[in-house]
Amino acid sequence: MKTLEQIAAELQGYDPQALPAETVNAFLAELVTPVTEVEQLPLMQALGRVLAEDIVSPVSVPPHDNSAMDGFAFRGAQLVRDQALSLRVVGTALAGAAWRGQVGPGECVKIMTGAVMPEGLDTVVPQEFTRVAGDLVEIPASILQPGDNRRHLGEDLMAGQPALLKGELLAPAALGLVASLGIVTVPVLRRVRVA
Repeated sequence: MKTLEQIAAELQGYDPQALPAETVNAFLAELVTPVTEVEQLPLMQALGRVLAEDIVSPVSVPPHDNSAMDGFAFRGAQLVRDQALSLRVVGTALAGAAWRGQVGPGECVKIMTGAVMPEGLDTVVPQEFTRVAGDLVEIPASILQPGDNRRHLGEDLMAGQPALLKGELLAPAALGLVASLGIVTVPVLRRVRVA
C-alpha cells in the first residue's frame, strides 16, 4: 500500500487547498482497499447495506398478460376508425382466476383489473367509456386503439433478468422489490470497519 505522500506525488498539479472533487475521489480511492467480503443477510437486516451481487428475478412481473383496467376485453382488430363498436358479453374474467371460455367475433369478456387476458384478446375498454344494455356493450368511436389497457407478461420485470445490480444501496424501495420477488436473503458487502 502506498503512503499518502507517494500518492500525492503522483497527482498532477497537487494542491491540497484547491483540488477538484474528481481528483479528491481518485486520491481517496488510492488510499483504501475495497471491501470484498460477502455476507448473506435476511431482508430485515439489509437496510442501508450495499448489494454484493446482482439480484436476478425468479419471476416475471406481471406473470401473465393482464388487464390494466376494469372494463371489457376484446380483439382490437374489430375497431374501425370513426365507428362505434357493439359487442356481446360472453363471460367475466376475475383477478386471480383465468377465464377459460371462447370469445368469437363480435364478443367480449367483462374483465377486472389484474385479471389474465383471455386467449386471443388484446384490448380493454374501461367500463366508464361504455354503454351497457343487458349483455350488449357499446364502445364509442375513436376512444381506443388496439392493445390499449393491456399489460404484457414481464412488462415490468422479466424472469432471469437483473432486478437490482451489484453495488446498489439497499434502501426501503429496493428491499420492497426483493421481498415482492419472494427472495428472503440478500448478498451484501461486509460493513466497513473504521479505526
